[in-house]
Amino acid sequence: MADTNSFFSELKRRNVYRVGIAYIVVAWLALQALDIVVPILRAPEWFSQLILILLVIGLPFALIFAWAFEMTPEGLKREKDVDRTESITHETGQTLNRIIIGVLTVAVGLLLIDKFFLSDANVEPVAGSPATEAFEVTATTSPSIAVLPFANMSADESSVYFSDGLADTLLHMLAQIREIRVAARTSSFQFRDQNTDIKEIASALNVRTILEGSVQRAGNKVRVTAQLIEADTGYHLWSGNYDRDMDDIFGIQDEIATEVVAALKVSLLGETVEKLKRHDTENVEAYTEYLLAINDLSQFSFESLSRAEQHFREAVRLDPSYALAWARLGDTYLQTEETGAGSSGPMLEAARDAASRALAIDPDLSAALAVLGTAEFRAGNDEIAEQLLLRAVRLEPNDITAKRYYARALMFQLRPEEAIAQLEQVLALDPLSGEAHNQLSVALKLLDRYDEASETNQRIMEISPNSPVGYYRDAELEYSRGNWANAVVMAMKALRMDPDDPEIAMLIGDYYVAMEMWGDARRWYDRSAEIDAQHAVSRASPLALLMIEDNDTKAAAHLARQLLDEGLENRQGSQLLALWAIWRDAEKYATQKEAVAYLEDHFPAVYADDARWQFEYRHHWYVIGSMMFKSGETQRGRKLLTESLRRSDAASHVFGAGINGVRMHAALGSRKEAMDAFRAFAERPRYPDFWPIWLQRDPGLAAIRNEPEFIEYIAKLQDKAAEQRELLPELLAAQ
Repeated sequence: MADTNSFFSELKRRNVYRVGIAYIVVAWLALQALDIVVPILRAPEWFSQLILILLVIGLPFALIFAWAFEMTPEGLKREKDVDRTESITHETGQTLNRIIIGVLTVAVGLLLIDKFFLSDANVEPVAGSPATEAFEVTATTSPSIAVLPFANMSADESSVYFSDGLADTLLHMLAQIREIRVAARTSSFQFRDQNTDIKEIASALNVRTILEGSVQRAGNKVRVTAQLIEADTGYHLWSGNYDRDMDDIFGIQDEIATEVVAALKVSLLGETVEKLKRHDTENVEAYTEYLLAINDLSQFSFESLSRAEQHFREAVRLDPSYALAWARLGDTYLQTEETGAGSSGPMLEAARDAASRALAIDPDLSAALAVLGTAEFRAGNDEIAEQLLLRAVRLEPNDITAKRYYARALMFQLRPEEAIAQLEQVLALDPLSGEAHNQLSVALKLLDRYDEASETNQRIMEISPNSPVGYYRDAELEYSRGNWANAVVMAMKALRMDPDDPEIAMLIGDYYVAMEMWGDARRWYDRSAEIDAQHAVSRASPLALLMIEDNDTKAAAHLARQLLDEGLENRQGSQLLALWAIWRDAEKYATQKEAVAYLEDHFPAVYADDARWQFEYRHHWYVIGSMMFKSGETQRGRKLLTESLRRSDAASHVFGAGINGVRMHAALGSRKEAMDAFRAFAERPRYPDFWPIWLQRDPGLAAIRNEPEFIEYIAKLQDKAAEQRELLPELLAAQ
């Protein structure tokens, strides 16, 4: 025992302990510095591994050296040659203590710099993206990843939904982690089956790493391979192979997600670990139905939305506690309503019900909060909607759907700059999203930021060259700029890409009406009916012609009642056409009281004593309010008109003066205020979304129709129409 104590005392006297500690601390600091320098130098992966091995091998040599040698005033000597009375090992030990403390101080400093400075460094934005500011804010050196669609290696080619679904599930799992910026499915899945270099993909998606893989199914067996690639170097940070039964597919997902997070060097603690490991379902059959549903949902057509609904319904039947499937079902209903594939009221109610079921299972599910928030907004519950949507985007910063829904609500709440900021955040995560660019284009156009809107439309055309959306938005933009002939050309391009869309044909007819080319307008309205005679715009087109070309108010009002009795939807203002037809006829024959009584059966939400202004009924309020005011129901009429006017004035401060303020001041009998509002409208640097002849026959403008300024403005529009008629043949010939 004495010999053992003597040995350890000698180790201490010769500073072997201190040398070992100093060596380990310095080696650790060197590795930290190496972790920063290697990516900059783009050194191969084996370089760091080699340095680590050399440092480990060097430790025993350092300890042996400390035992055998001693530092003296005359220099380094063998320990056995040093007289104990002249030894300075105590002073050397103090020096080593200072070295250890100094190195630890530097190490702590490096950690602080890396956490608070280097992690916030900006990277270059994606070239050509209109969301540059968002990239500057969000595209940092923090871990970022894109999950590409996994290759389907199964003999059954139809199993692609499963390989896509596995990649989508992994993307969703990683997106739960706030420390990782995850590119959205819309953008990353655009590189399916493309022989594109990894570095180019990463640059387009603004990420540092790419997760790709393959899936092979045979009966109940599944083989999954996955690899995480560093985009700059092309080196594999991690790879894994899994041969399992289908029943263990959730375990495979857990392992891949955990390994990827580890490779990205993200620290997971507490709730985040539980969230990553949490399965939305343990039912493989329900999960399969979910994968089929999201595959259909991504196609965004009338048929695919119907299939998605069926698969989601089957998923929640198989597992009623499948919260994410309930939330996506709600999203499907919202998209069905948005496209016009389903009636607005029933679809919104179904979306609210599905989202509520999801939140009863998981109160913090961002997707469900976003759906419910959107449904509440459409119902006029702005405050509740704001709380739900804001909570959704805060809970999951990578949830682009929540951000898009929130941006839409912000637009209609007259907060366009905030909406644009949200959309730019979406585009930072989803730079190839046509839908986000579509919303951004609408927001920019409303703010009269035409050049930026035009650039955004061009970006839509680049991202989705076979989609009509970019051309459709450009047609609307050209019309607002006064280039009506160009608008016709762009709309025709959109229709060539989607010949089954009656709304585009109707839009072309509207542009011909603006140029006072009645025969051509009728031809395109007929074309709309040929495409889909039951669509709302097709059913309303004869009404537009009666009101504009024939000017027969009785026939128009009769047809309007017939359409409303048959449940006419308000697609592209179709329902509003019916309201205006009834309004015009009531103004002409002073039958407002009868008209008000008739409309109450169709729009009871507007008539209720506790009625709340809803975006869905924004035009109904002032049309019905105007007729109420004239019919003697001044109190109810004034309430509707005053609230509509308040909304209109608020909108004019944000988007510029519109024509609605003129109508409402005129309905309330304020002729001076009506003319002031008209002058502000006429001075706005955009052309109205109402044709010259429409303004002449608008029942809400009857009070100012004989004013010289109004007559002069109509003459200006008619001159514009004549100018555009001359340009049109040459533009059409060039197509």
